[in-house]
Amino acid sequence: MASSSRLQTGLRAVGHIVERRRHPQRFIQVDKAPWDEIYRDGIMAVRHYSLPPGDSIPLNDDTMAVEKRKHRTPLLLIPALGIHCWTYDLMPNRSMALYLMARGYDIYLVDWGKPSQAERSLSLDTYVNRWLPEAVDAVKQHAESDQVNLMGYCMGGLLCLMYLGGHPDAPVGSLITIASPVNFHKSGPFGKVAGLAAIPAMQVHDWFKVRLKPLDDKLFHIPAGMLTLGFKMTNPPGVVQAYMDLIRNLADREYITGYMTMGQWFNDMVDYPGAVVREVIEKMILANSLARGRIRIGGREVDFSSIRQDLLAFAGTTDNIVSLRAARDIMKLVGSQDKRFEEVPGGHAGVFSGSKAPSHAWRISADWLATRSD
Repeated sequence: MASSSRLQTGLRAVGHIVERRRHPQRFIQVDKAPWDEIYRDGIMAVRHYSLPPGDSIPLNDDTMAVEKRKHRTPLLLIPALGIHCWTYDLMPNRSMALYLMARGYDIYLVDWGKPSQAERSLSLDTYVNRWLPEAVDAVKQHAESDQVNLMGYCMGGLLCLMYLGGHPDAPVGSLITIASPVNFHKSGPFGKVAGLAAIPAMQVHDWFKVRLKPLDDKLFHIPAGMLTLGFKMTNPPGVVQAYMDLIRNLADREYITGYMTMGQWFNDMVDYPGAVVREVIEKMILANSLARGRIRIGGREVDFSSIRQDLLAFAGTTDNIVSLRAARDIMKLVGSQDKRFEEVPGGHAGVFSGSKAPSHAWRISADWLATRSD
């Protein structure tokens, strides 16, 4: 009996290996929640999500009832650059978009598109002073609401902060940031290196007025493949361990689906525009301007102390990319009277979409927004 069971398990594993090679799309479950496009400007678009029929949604290995209460203020989700916007809708049983809709929120999402070399001159000015205001206005009109709440992940959170700091009259009520590094020099080993490099770099700048701006944007444009390699190199042992776990679970179709779906996040990244990379290096990594709460974006001066919106900021306890210290500094920079910082379990991806995220970052966010959305 035992040998027969082992044979069946082995045959299932072989079948999955073959299917995974020939039809990988059968295992990759991303971007499944229903949505409509309500606005577009070039490669940027705004989506409006809707719940599929039913009284519940799948959540990890269980289900969650859909609440009947509907909140008035819409929530606009802002993804990071360099990744697809469907990270907010990673898979049907781990979709933040579905979860928030089930909690009664009207969900919209910005799709930054897929920049190529042709879009290498996209700058922070485009994202902060043009596309974010357009997206907020589009959501206001579509939802027929006076205000919008924002949630930004990683660089998405920084874009929101720069938008609010440079647009004091923005029709935004509240902001949630997840794993957004305000102080780049405090972000792990990379931050320490950046801090040390900044000293001679800024001296050179002062002495010789050397700037990165005159350099061609294509020198800084980061292709998707290089981003993928960079993220994997932040935790090489974790990559190896994940692959070993996959080998041990090749007979488990559900496990393979989860592995390949999460893998798609890092294996299918998008280019990072060269002009943005140049500005990030010069203004955020070397000058560490965000840590002082002031930065110039396009023709606008951004001042975090002018931000008055309620703020909820998250950081992951095991995040190797954005440390707790790097994210926590936002608390002493914004002018918000109502501000809260939460440490939650997970690495850079796990804090946002891992198996523990629904009971931590997602639940806390939904609870916190409830009194700020009616």
